[in-house]
Amino acid sequence: MAITDVTPLAHEVHGLVRKGDLDAASELSPRERPYPVAEGTIAHLRPAAGSARTD
Repeated sequence: MAITDVTPLAHEVHGLVRKGDLDAASELSPRERPYPVAEGTIAHLRPAAGSARTD
């Protein structure tokens, strides 16, 4: 296991976002993978049907 300082990358991504270049910022961001979890384990975290926020 290792710790990697990603501060320079974070600054680069932030700069791209500030310029409005979201596509380039997204390309530099790590790919997120869903954490495998059994169905029902996190059901209480999902909004109930028909309870979508409108704000």
